[in-house]
Amino acid sequence: MKPRAASPALSRAASIACIILFLIAIVLVAGCTDLPGTPTGPSSHPVRDGKLAAYFFDVGQGDSQLILFENKTILIDAGEVDMGDRVVADLERLGVTRIDLLVATHPHSDHIGGMQKVLDAFPVGQVLDSGMPSSSSIYEKFLTEIDKKEIPYMVAKQGQTIDIDPALRILVLSPAEKRLNDDPNQNSVVLRVSYGTVNILYTGDLGGETEAALARTGYPTDAQVLKVGHHGSTFSTTSAFLSRVHPGIAIISVAGDNPYGHPHDQTLDRLASAMATVYRTDRDGTILVRSDGTTYSVTTEKGGSGIWDVTTTAVPVLTTPATTVTVAPLQNISLNLTDLVSAIPSNLTIPATLPPVQIGNASSVYISATQSDAPGDDRENLNGEWVRIANRGDGPVLIAGWTLSDSTGSSAFTFPAVLLMPSTSVTVFSGSGTMNDTALFMGRSAPLFGNSGDAAILRDGSGAVIDRTGQE
Repeated sequence: MKPRAASPALSRAASIACIILFLIAIVLVAGCTDLPGTPTGPSSHPVRDGKLAAYFFDVGQGDSQLILFENKTILIDAGEVDMGDRVVADLERLGVTRIDLLVATHPHSDHIGGMQKVLDAFPVGQVLDSGMPSSSSIYEKFLTEIDKKEIPYMVAKQGQTIDIDPALRILVLSPAEKRLNDDPNQNSVVLRVSYGTVNILYTGDLGGETEAALARTGYPTDAQVLKVGHHGSTFSTTSAFLSRVHPGIAIISVAGDNPYGHPHDQTLDRLASAMATVYRTDRDGTILVRSDGTTYSVTTEKGGSGIWDVTTTAVPVLTTPATTVTVAPLQNISLNLTDLVSAIPSNLTIPATLPPVQIGNASSVYISATQSDAPGDDRENLNGEWVRIANRGDGPVLIAGWTLSDSTGSSAFTFPAVLLMPSTSVTVFSGSGTMNDTALFMGRSAPLFGNSGDAAILRDGSGAVIDRTGQE
């Protein structure tokens, strides 16, 4: 028998119901994430497009790096004394008016010489220092100025996390509480900065001895972007260290024709063997790395691509003739569905508990990567355990109500209203954090997956298995 066609009224109502569910999903997503480009507080510089911008300034034979993320500013080192004005000018060029975190990796003048100019030009929220003693007059003046301005001062400690923005994870990898020796280079502040699944490793002037010690701690060192230690000296960036970092790109801060011969050929050979693309400030000028939390791009000053452009993002507004969803800011979310609801026939009953809704082709969603054995102590590194879910299809898929579990199926994580766009992914971490468009957090207090390759099982809202990986 030929199936009876649905009535036009019922079909129209079903379409309206799907639109309502989709709009509710948008609001739920807005409620559980920080929308890119949406201000969350007073801005210290112009709001950019919601992505992390990491600048590696050209300061000659010295180091200076800047991280811009939403309305937060982090400056790592400031070059030599004669580069202070250049660093200040670059910051002003980018619209910076305040520095939330100022990092002094170690007390050598090619890293902190320009700090005085920075402290004179900008208010600073807090200072992170290696805490290494030094008789340098530049370093003593630096500490005196911090004390005079009553800026909160912290000594970096391995394992410490720095709270700047909920979506930005900053882990201190060095120095260890028990210093290896009295060499300031070997005890440089090392930071692993993570946004979504993209990691940047800042190494100061770290040497091979500390690189080896760091590997023994079990802390994560993998990073797509590596700021090469000690200007490319042969005594840093060992092959063993590179095998753990696996960088896609390596950035060397160095002056042309410097008296030290940096970067040394041995280091460049090791980077080539590691298949890392090398960028150098002496050849490329200031280097910019941008990331949306899933991917990253590199732009150079001498490439002429406008790395100094300051872009702003308007507050997103989605409108249709019958429906308006406004986000400006998140606290004032307005959803007008009166016209849609009144259009639903009076004899149509919508259940209080909605059935599983499928929007998009679920077959295009799969588990693209997993890490069931977190580096170090799993209980102390819950976000080192993660599963990445990707959409390889041509259309978006709403994965609201889907679940992710281990082989036992217990303590399954239920996805919020996440719309997974084509060719994008979202990483689900076992620990806690602020959810955004590339990272979700289970909020667990203990690991979920076994370290020996436990299965990860992804199910849709009806319980059907979408994908699985690992061992049962």
